[in-house]
Amino acid sequence: MSSRYILLDLDETLYPASNGLMDLVRDRIVEYIVLRLGVSVEEAEEYRSRYLREYGVTLGGLRHEHGVDVRDYMEFVHDVPHSDYISPNPELDAMLARLDSVKVIFTNADCSHVRRVLSALGVDLGHFHSIFDYEAAGCYPKPELEAYRRILDHLGADGDECILVEDNLRNLAPARRIFGMRTVLVDADGSRRARGGPEDAADWVIRDILDLERVLEQSRLNSEP
Repeated sequence: MSSRYILLDLDETLYPASNGLMDLVRDRIVEYIVLRLGVSVEEAEEYRSRYLREYGVTLGGLRHEHGVDVRDYMEFVHDVPHSDYISPNPELDAMLARLDSVKVIFTNADCSHVRRVLSALGVDLGHFHSIFDYEAAGCYPKPELEAYRRILDHLGADGDECILVEDNLRNLAPARRIFGMRTVLVDADGSRRARGGPEDAADWVIRDILDLERVLEQSRLNSEP
């Protein structure tokens, strides 16, 4: 069976992790915690690490334990010069245009950040059926199961109709094990696997998002009778 839907993570999936953008965003997250909670940088780092571990995203802990507003947080942490870090990728734009599956951005970030990333990449937003962000998922982040249930409901899809493309094994695991999605890990240098996660979470591992087209063709050929 060919995949009817391609669910694409955004950050460090559609662009290389090595460009440093998410390092800057992480610095902004720490700065946000310092300003909103009135704690030291060291304490803010501890909050960020603990909330990421316990809630899947730092914002989860800040919402549940401190009542932080989602949009206030998203606007602050993504207030970064995207184009200084992300280079245009016309090959990615062309590849997405060739793929005939329904394509959806599935991210723990917000729509505004998605649009700025795509603009910096030179990728046409029109390639995508929709952007399914943190708020669209009811503020349930990957890898919480409810996030996957909600995107499938949004699409009216079954899990086995989908391929999820991610840079995080932790987010791929429930997609594959619980919902029956096929999964692709983007891992340029092996660091994503080295961070830990279920070894069987990914059906395929690719070094660059441009390798996705090859994987999809392989999947199609393998599913033919």
